[in-house]
Amino acid sequence: MIAMQDPIYEKLTKEPRPTLFATGVLLLLATLGLWLSSLLELALPQSASPLIINASYYLPFIALPLALYARRRPGIGGALRLNPPPLLPTLALAPLAILSVYVASTLAFFWELLLNALGFHSPGGFAQPQTEAELALAIVSMAAMPAVCEELLFRGFALSAWESRGTRFAIGVTALLFALLHGNLYGLPAYLLVGAVAGFVTFALDSVYAGIVYHTVYNAACLVIPFLLSGGDGDGEIALSLWMAVRIVLEFAMRLGMMGLLLAALWLRARRAGIDPIPRIRRPLEDGERVMLILSAGAMLLSLLIVTLLAFARQGGSL
Repeated sequence: MIAMQDPIYEKLTKEPRPTLFATGVLLLLATLGLWLSSLLELALPQSASPLIINASYYLPFIALPLALYARRRPGIGGALRLNPPPLLPTLALAPLAILSVYVASTLAFFWELLLNALGFHSPGGFAQPQTEAELALAIVSMAAMPAVCEELLFRGFALSAWESRGTRFAIGVTALLFALLHGNLYGLPAYLLVGAVAGFVTFALDSVYAGIVYHTVYNAACLVIPFLLSGGDGDGEIALSLWMAVRIVLEFAMRLGMMGLLLAALWLRARRAGIDPIPRIRRPLEDGERVMLILSAGAMLLSLLIVTLLAFARQGGSL
């Protein structure tokens, strides 16, 4: 229990903070916007710019509602952690993000093997940029724009709303919601990892901009690394031998350990700076909060189910 004179209690009660009801509304709006933008993408020619497609989703369905809510709730910037991040720790987010790409890709690789064994087959990824101009456009439209808007929604808004029930709990919940919103069964491990790490660095550096930097570098690395390696021979099918599996696991353990060291350093810095997590607080949801969160979570699960079933049907499978 938190005593009423505790500084954490005072922060929770006196600082303007987003509500869970509003969080559910914004997540539901983001999910509905994702459906509409998917229909728009189907209606547009394949040559349509990804910048136009992504802007039609992120700006009206995430950025604008967040801005309108913040305008109606003056003083909410502190709860959203709109604080400038410290320089040196922020520089460490770049190698952390690049390590995350390799760790997430290994998790996704073995996750895909499991799903394939269960009869599911990957629907395939997006078209990788082939020229430097396409790469630059993709970094803006597919790396920076999603990172800024999604971090403001999840690590700024949703994290603050759920943090009234505990910081660690809030990081876990928002990572799960972040993964569900993307509606990609094959990408689930990667989204969970990125969501959890982004939530942690946002807390540890007390700045949502830290989460934005980490997320942007991660997204950009997912585009740049395949672009740089595209000159290699990647057409042959890879057979997973025992030695290759061992090597993948060893490299995964090494990179995961390096990530752990960077995260531990950020944790120690947060402790020295007096940034402490809010302990777990169990409190029931109000009726309106419960209904709205069920609606938003249900819509995200429905998106995941529909995408999975469509992918499975395209492969000629049956459930």
